[in-house]
Amino acid sequence: MNLYEWEGKKMYQKYGIAISKGIVISRNDDVKECVKNISFDSVVAKAQVLSGKRGKNNAIRFCSSQQEIETAVSDLFAMNVRGQYVSSVRVEEKLAIAQEYYLSITYDTNTKQPVLLFSTEGGVDIEDVAEKNIQRIPLTISNPNIPSFTQEREVQNIAQKLWECFLQEDIRLVEINPLVKTQNNTWIAADAKIAIDDDAFFRHDEWKELEERTMMGRLPTQREIAVKDIDKGEGYYRGTAGKYIEMDGDIAVLFSGGGASIAAMDAMIRAGLSPANYTEYSGNPPKEKVYELAKIVLSKPGIRGLWIAGAVANFTDIAATFAGIIQALDEVQPTFPIVVRRAGPNEEEGMQMMKECAERNNLNIKLFGKEVGIDETVHSLVEVVNV
Repeated sequence: MNLYEWEGKKMYQKYGIAISKGIVISRNDDVKECVKNISFDSVVAKAQVLSGKRGKNNAIRFCSSQQEIETAVSDLFAMNVRGQYVSSVRVEEKLAIAQEYYLSITYDTNTKQPVLLFSTEGGVDIEDVAEKNIQRIPLTISNPNIPSFTQEREVQNIAQKLWECFLQEDIRLVEINPLVKTQNNTWIAADAKIAIDDDAFFRHDEWKELEERTMMGRLPTQREIAVKDIDKGEGYYRGTAGKYIEMDGDIAVLFSGGGASIAAMDAMIRAGLSPANYTEYSGNPPKEKVYELAKIVLSKPGIRGLWIAGAVANFTDIAATFAGIIQALDEVQPTFPIVVRRAGPNEEEGMQMMKECAERNNLNIKLFGKEVGIDETVHSLVEVVNV
């Protein structure tokens, strides 16, 4: 789960890391009442969303009067920031910056161990910093101390506190960008990016207070809540089918495989189609799980097409998973076109089952196997939905 900036800063304070002074204004608050006692000469109003690049998307505003603050906050609440709903705004003191640094701790995907990243080029996306200007310091879970990596004593101290936070709070990613040295030689975490490990919820009672959220930066929809329950229950240990994000488009998707699902989403968007959802099932889930997922995916109003796609499966039973989708299609009997691209164990049986489903329900279905790439089948989808 990703935390909002204000939640991350609250966690930083717990470990003795200084943050900029400020307040959080929620959508239902009286903005005028909230800002009337702000005493800072210059402030920054920052939309609280779960993605980065807020500055590039005009989601950070600089203000020097109460009227400017009120206007900025109202404007931010009216925004959709990279597809995300703004539920709160943090208004904080504008810092007199002397130097900006980048500091983060995450897991190295190659070594499977924590790594500290440090750069003297803070305040910009780390992807834009030359690799030679980023220090990578390997860390060890069993060692509570950070190795010496900088002559800046305060940076070393803050990194040590960040490491303690990382370990104690079961964090997957913690980032301060920028870590600011002010003109008064104070050190402030000007931003906070934290991703906590969902699997550690049972160890943190305080996390129950966190508002449930999706990557879209809003409360989960009823469909998203329902899909989460699919992987629960005794006897439902095999495979996963509980991943679903509802979106604003009109093309429903049922993808299999994490990498293939992302590639398929990219292909859809490049082709000019707008997804109604993101979903992915994998690990050879039973028919029952796939049926529940398909039923929820098909329940969204306004769907103009359905794309069922995935790479060539190694061990997922195509016929069994198709049986779940077919059960949902038999019930819904959609009138919109459907494109299927799937391959793997029992694919011939699965494709025959799909053909029979199309015949008895008079469905408009196009079927493709491994001889046709995922990207190619999206063009067939474009053709049939735009007829």
